[in-house]
Amino acid sequence: MNAVLAAVVVMLVLSLVRVHVVLALAVGAIVGGLLGGLGIEGTISTFSDGLGGSASVALSYALLGAFAVAIARTGLPELMVERVIKLVGRSGDSRKKVYQKL
Repeated sequence: MNAVLAAVVVMLVLSLVRVHVVLALAVGAIVGGLLGGLGIEGTISTFSDGLGGSASVALSYALLGAFAVAIARTGLPELMVERVIKLVGRSGDSRKKVYQKL
């Protein structure tokens, strides 16, 4: 089987089983590189060179996304919204009632 075709099939299968797309891309690239005969070091080097100068930007966005997810799972945003509604909300405010039902 062609290494590129195998890499694409691996990425598609991983995406269909709901693996994160970035992880599916990385695993597919590693599979394609290994099947193409590059070895692990050559595969990682080629993958990194292919990203070029965008690798640091992509890593920054990935870390920012992970940080946002971590904050969202703590419940901190809901607590902040609740406090702001208490501070600026008026008695009988319909938004206050809607938020309390959630």
